[in-house]
Amino acid sequence: MQPLYEKGFEIDFLTFKPFSDVFSKDYRIKNLIAVEKKQMKSLTDIIKFSKNLKNYDYILDLHSNLRSFLISFFTKGKVLRYRKQSIKRRLKILDPNFNVLKAYLEPLKELGIEGDYRPKVILDKDDFSGLNIPDNFVVIGAGARYLTKMYPYYNKVSEILLKEGLNVVLVGSKEDTEKDKSVYPDNVIDFRGKLSLRQSLAVISKAKLVISNDSAVSHMARATGVKVLTIYGGTHPFFGFAPLKDEGSYIFKGLDCQPCHLHGKDTCKYGDFRCLTSISPVEITQKALEL
Repeated sequence: MQPLYEKGFEIDFLTFKPFSDVFSKDYRIKNLIAVEKKQMKSLTDIIKFSKNLKNYDYILDLHSNLRSFLISFFTKGKVLRYRKQSIKRRLKILDPNFNVLKAYLEPLKELGIEGDYRPKVILDKDDFSGLNIPDNFVVIGAGARYLTKMYPYYNKVSEILLKEGLNVVLVGSKEDTEKDKSVYPDNVIDFRGKLSLRQSLAVISKAKLVISNDSAVSHMARATGVKVLTIYGGTHPFFGFAPLKDEGSYIFKGLDCQPCHLHGKDTCKYGDFRCLTSISPVEITQKALEL
């Protein structure tokens, strides 16, 4: 949104609830259009919704999936769509130069917009209200949707970071807590399932560093301008979601079985999740301290 805003475009932003909360205070957006996913399930739903949208000069499609294709088809406006490379990714054809952030910017060239932009989420003082945030802390995002993306030894990573004089804060959802079987040191602050999305972003924005699986917390760090160390298991950094050099770094073992799936999964064909268990807590903390 930043380059469009700087260029003088009026921006309406369409997204699902509850992700719309992220943009609720964004001064760059004229109209925030937030819908429930269940309202957009059928073709009839999508057509009805699209025809109620106003006419636009341009429609920027940053999903490039069937739903967004249909919305842009039934809404008046010239469509600019990013190249998702979904077939290549699903076939595990890996391109080390592909990055989703850069791919998002490509369609904007037609509007005379070029440059190197980074995500930027807008927070205000209310997002920090009531938060008991420690000094000198690292955020850990231990959760993920699938087990092949969940590093199992963040409790050991926490122990080492605490010995190095850093505080440790866990952020994520209630489901993350239920899936994570690790026992953490008593002085680790566990905010999982206790904060809103915006409050989680607020906590992350004050961290010295974020260590995260290939999941939402990694992207949230990038959106607040905090460096992130992303840990890859069943997925692959060349799918396009790895942090750029100025955004942090990642750890990826590059085993023959990696990647096992585009989005990760809950089973490992070897049964030991070796893509993750072969990464030692010491390796992660050393890399984190370097960053």
